[in-house]
Amino acid sequence: MGAIHLNRVSKVYDGDVVAVDDVSLEVADGEFMVLVGPSGCGKSTLLRMIAGLERVSAGEVVIGGRDVTHVAPPDRDIAMVFQNYALYPHKSVRENLAFGLKQRKVAKATIDARVADAARMLGLEEMLQRKPSQLSGGQRQRVAIGRAIVREPSAFLLDEPLSNLDAKLRTTMRGELARLHARLGITTVYVTHDQVEAMTLGTRVAVLRGGVIQQCASPQELYRHPRNLFVAAFIGSPSMNLVEARVEGGVVRFAGHAIPLPGGSPLARAARDVVLGVRPAAFALDGARADEALPLITVTPDLVEHLGDEVHVTFAVDARPVQADAVLAADEAHADARLLVEDERARFVAVLDGRRAPVLGEPVGLRVDHAQLYFFDPVSGDAVGAPAVATSGAAAAA
Repeated sequence: MGAIHLNRVSKVYDGDVVAVDDVSLEVADGEFMVLVGPSGCGKSTLLRMIAGLERVSAGEVVIGGRDVTHVAPPDRDIAMVFQNYALYPHKSVRENLAFGLKQRKVAKATIDARVADAARMLGLEEMLQRKPSQLSGGQRQRVAIGRAIVREPSAFLLDEPLSNLDAKLRTTMRGELARLHARLGITTVYVTHDQVEAMTLGTRVAVLRGGVIQQCASPQELYRHPRNLFVAAFIGSPSMNLVEARVEGGVVRFAGHAIPLPGGSPLARAARDVVLGVRPAAFALDGARADEALPLITVTPDLVEHLGDEVHVTFAVDARPVQADAVLAADEAHADARLLVEDERARFVAVLDGRRAPVLGEPVGLRVDHAQLYFFDPVSGDAVGAPAVATSGAAAAA
């Protein structure tokens, strides 16, 4: 069993630099857990604490029901794959795959069988005699993954293993990793800063910021029901559009626009300032199969990007932008903090059907799916209510 349980673990450097702050996390046996967040959020430190490569300042690390907090890395029954492959350049692919097993004095017949199985699984059978210098980046990464597979560990730990690959190869390797996990069913913890990798690979995704888990849920749950402004802005590509707004009288007003809230919205009777979030996919070009019952806003595109089936349209709104990275805890020390920053006008992005694109600089009407509006507190960044689409879905299920 390879379940991983972190019980209030922390990592403090030099007495006052907190890299990981009181994190509790349970990774079920066979689960693919992704740790995602911006650089410096503590995700790699957390992974290294699981591996035993970083000493835990406080808390417990349990793997397979065994407390390994103070157990050396080789005795934790885990295998780790690094960003830089860490292959022995003077050894062949076969020797690289077998090296760890030879160090543990595993029987030669067992080593040969495991190496053959891993090579077949990863498409390395014709490369076993090559040296790493004779392989492409993707092939080297497969060898690094194969070296972990032959160990048959309780858990795999992967630290940004695809970040050195080009975009096309990353996509291919993502698919290979997903298929590999489905076949092996080994508990996996995967670190990345790329939210696309997180969304496509993870059974669940833990979003970190400042050494603290902001939210841990399935990719769709994170996308549709972000707990706070940071998660909302980080998950989704293009990012959620954010702007200061006011809700009053069943209408949300921002930058001269007024959008009525749908029936059943938890904010229908509220009167308060909010940060409004709108996913780029919530817009549709007026008249282009758009629901004419939806609210209409008129905008002027200042950037039109044609991407085949989609077109990304950027336009300015006459309101201050919201800086998601300024999310602060709603405590007394930050009682006067605001997420709103003095800057030029906010920019929105709309993802539209590529078959009919607006013209740069010419006003155009956009329909807004008001069931996909998100609201956040301007001070704490916490979500206020829930998107009406979630409310209606819950009602339908009931």
